[in-house]
Order: sequence, then structure tokens, then C-alpha cells
Amino acid sequence: MTDHEHELDGPVALRRQPASLSTGHPGGNTSTSTFEIICRQCGDDPGLDCREISPGLRQIRGPYLLRAGIEAFLEHLDYHDGAG
Repeated sequence: MTDHEHELDGPVALRRQPASLSTGHPGGNTSTSTFEIICRQCGDDPGLDCREISPGLRQIRGPYLLRAGIEAFLEHLDYHDGAG
């Protein structure tokens, strides 16, 4: 289990984006100010890097600044609530 997987309690989660993705430099656990949406219902895997997922999932993931991430997260939850 990665450090970020333990943050995901439900099928859809908003998490802080790993520093290596936002800066382009691998390694380190430095916090960033960008966030991403991980949606297991759409087939995303929190253990995969954004370069390892489909373009559609990358579009859902973001990155987002906090306020935009919260809005996108809530819209994505509504999408799944409406689909059922």
C-alpha cells in the first residue's frame, strides 16, 4: 500500500497530488498545493501514476487547486449519484 492509498476511504476521493507529479521531479514526499480526484468507480487505481492511466481518467484526476478540486469532486459524486 502506498502512502496515498491509505487516504482513500471511499470509491471517489480528493487527494493531494504527489510532489513528483506537480514538479516533474521524482521522489520526495513534499506537499503540493494541487489536488487530484481518484475515482475507483470509473476504473482509476490510486496506486498508478497519472502517466499509467487512460486520457479519460487523467481528465477526471486533474490537477486542481483546492477550491476547483472540491467543486469537481462534488460534481463527480453527483454524476455517479445520478447514474444509479
